[in-house]
Amino acid sequence: MLGAFGRTAPRFYRTFTREWLGTQATHVDKLARVWPGYVRVWQDIGISLDGSRIWVLEGGWTLFPFLANYLTTGSGGVVTNRDGRILDRYLARSVGGALGCDLPSSVERRRRVDSLHWEPTIPAAVAAVDGILLENIDPGNIPLAPDSIDLCHSGGTLEHYRPEMVAAFLREAFRILRPGAVMSHVVDHRDHLHHADTSWPFLAHLSLPDPIYNVAFGHPLLHHNRLLPGEIEDLFRSAGFEPITVRKMVLPDRRYVEDAMEGAPGIERSRLARRFRSATDADLRTAAAHYLYRKPRGI
Repeated sequence: MLGAFGRTAPRFYRTFTREWLGTQATHVDKLARVWPGYVRVWQDIGISLDGSRIWVLEGGWTLFPFLANYLTTGSGGVVTNRDGRILDRYLARSVGGALGCDLPSSVERRRRVDSLHWEPTIPAAVAAVDGILLENIDPGNIPLAPDSIDLCHSGGTLEHYRPEMVAAFLREAFRILRPGAVMSHVVDHRDHLHHADTSWPFLAHLSLPDPIYNVAFGHPLLHHNRLLPGEIEDLFRSAGFEPITVRKMVLPDRRYVEDAMEGAPGIERSRLARRFRSATDADLRTAAAHYLYRKPRGI
């Protein structure tokens, strides 16, 4: 079904699910669960969040990232979306989700967010928290000033970009971030079908040669660039960033660890397509990874 919609009517599919059925409400609930964890990680690596300017790449169709940024830093920060758009229908759900999070915030900030229940539109709500929303952007050509951002974050985004687009985005982010600013990007390395059926090997998509994979999954709803963790690390370094740490999620217990060898492999090595046979054992045990890099100071 996804394959048929993905090749014939991806825009209709997204409109039907996100606008008519309201499926992005569950996305707000997911972000409310994971965002406090992101904040703790940022604090643990020494980021002073209060007063920082946070940029969320592909923030989705809801107001939530602006509100989480505001509660944490005092500013809604920046959200950029390539093709999605933030919808008024999720405003109240986003307010409730943000206020339900365990985020560092003052009473005054929480009152401001609570008052957004009565804002009539998303632009009014974004303005109320001093946010900037940029939609329909090219990830390799983003209209943000150089040296203007303290932290850039995305969750489950970069795996959907084709490799050349990932590289272009990282070069553009290097221009936009201030010296010493941090890149925080969670990449889901799992086969998308594993989310629908957990008995499906989580790296099953690495078994297909490129021509077959592109025919079956080369459309907007299921595309995965199939970059290995080591290849993504190389792209960060090539763009000029220096590593802080890479936290790797391993299965079956869904823990984030530094040594992915603690986890179970996502596919037998004998089943890998030819171009993935150089994958390391750690690559084959990484279900997702949180890549934390820094723009060098003094640049």
